[in-house]
This record gives sequence, C-alpha cells and structure tokens, in this order.
Amino acid sequence: MEKEILKLFLKENKLKFNEIEKSLKTRSNKLNYHLKKLISKGILEKEKEFYKLPETSEYLIPYISEKNSPLPVILILIGNKQKAFLYKRQKRPYKNFLSLPGGRILIREKISDAVKRILKSKHSINATLQKINSVSLEHVCKNKKIIHSFILIFVTAKTKDKIELTNVIQKKSKIIPSDYKLILNDSNKKTTLKIINSKTKS
Repeated sequence: MEKEILKLFLKENKLKFNEIEKSLKTRSNKLNYHLKKLISKGILEKEKEFYKLPETSEYLIPYISEKNSPLPVILILIGNKQKAFLYKRQKRPYKNFLSLPGGRILIREKISDAVKRILKSKHSINATLQKINSVSLEHVCKNKKIIHSFILIFVTAKTKDKIELTNVIQKKSKIIPSDYKLILNDSNKKTTLKIINSKTKS
C-alpha cells in the first residue's frame, strides 16, 4: 500500500486525502493508517490539507517501480592478481565463498568515500582509493535462470595496515567466479567514472 501511495507522487507534487483515496480506491481508515506511517518515517509530510513528498525523500523516486533493476555495488581489490585480500562471505548468493570486500554506494557518496567506509566499517581496514579498474554487468544464474543482476564497479585500494592476503590461483575454486575473473583480468586496467552534478527545480 505504501508503495502505491508513493507512486502517486511521481507525477504530483502534493495531493489531498480524497485525491489519494480516489486514485487508490481504498478504505479511508486503511489509507489514513499508511499515510500516518509514511509521515512518521519522514517519507511524506503534511502541509495543511495536502500531503507531499519532501526534498529529503526524493531519492526514493527511482526505486518506486514494479520493475527490478540491477544493484550497483563496489568490489575492492587490495593486492594484485596473485595475492589479494579476501574474506569468507556469510550471505547468499555465494555464501561461504571467498569474496572481495564490497558494498553499496550511499546517496551523496563519492566512490573514494564509499571505499573508505566499506573497508573501515566491515573489515577495520584503513584504506584509500587508488583507481577505478572497470565497470561490468553481472547476471547470477541458477537452474539456467537469472536470479540476480549487479553492476560491478571494480576498484583498487591501498592500505598501510598489516592484512593477510590470499593466494588467488591456489584458492580459485573457493572464490566467487566473477570476483576471480575481475582479479585476474581487470587488475591492471584503469577507467574513469564521471560524476555529473545536475540541478532540478521541480
């Protein structure tokens, strides 16, 4: 219900209760419950008789859709194609495989800031971005069906901390296949990822 409410604000800046009720064809008490919930979360705000999506919630607009989109993630290489920092993954897919450290980019975050945050918060490693190696689209298949899609931003970082590196070739069978390919094929590559700052008035 909450996603259906938010969809209405893709085209309208503000809406009255009866306009939302009419569009969704739902009971007023049910609608009132979900509107209050969205307001308490800070996603919607009420101004007199109008409900509106504040600027702080506009980041949600690209995600208000029934379509599933590839998830952009950063994968970070510390080391080289022979030896790299890897950890045992605890989440699906690829649970118990050795993985490059990585994670999502947060809103308003630069790649360099994301690299620092991910390595520090997840692995207690102080590191800085060295270069962006490559950008790839990965499809994860199971039983001949694509179950996940990721946009992989593969980067190299450097650290002065003492960390244990894994022999990549020896542990090939235990490393996530896409991570292994990136380490082996893209470690020496370099690309750029432009940051475009745009403004909107609406």
